[in-house]
Amino acid sequence: MIELALILAALFFFLASALTSRPLYILSQKYYSKKVTSHYGFKVSDLHYSYDQMVYFISLPTTLPYIRDALKEDLIIEQDYSSYFFPLLKGIKISLKQNGKKMFLAYLPIGNFRLPHLDKLQQEGTIDEQTYLRISTTKLLHRDTLQEVREEVYKQLQVGRY
Repeated sequence: MIELALILAALFFFLASALTSRPLYILSQKYYSKKVTSHYGFKVSDLHYSYDQMVYFISLPTTLPYIRDALKEDLIIEQDYSSYFFPLLKGIKISLKQNGKKMFLAYLPIGNFRLPHLDKLQQEGTIDEQTYLRISTTKLLHRDTLQEVREEVYKQLQVGRY
């Protein structure tokens, strides 16, 4: 009888871990966004966005040779979550990894990731802040968006903001 209780407890633990994990969070955001955006007649992939609120921790354009000579592939994008269980995306971190050393370059908070079409819908009262956040999370976590963020950071490192 004790073995059955242990097996059930272990099964419950793994099930609870799986249901509160990051992949399930991402999947739920994606399905919610797809449902809402199809209701309003647009796709998440069609939304335009801005990186104007990205926070850089170095001066742009940089004069540091090891950053200036870095390759685009050296930039690492990491998702920043509030916790492991019941995660919420807080933003994305962009780092430079060279010779085994990692340097934190920029951060884009999810609250500052703005999408003009969603801004318009929110001002009209069509969607609320929570819906905006869930759709922008889906857009930010999309593979193409992350690649464009990487390219933007690389361009900013090489050329600068202006």
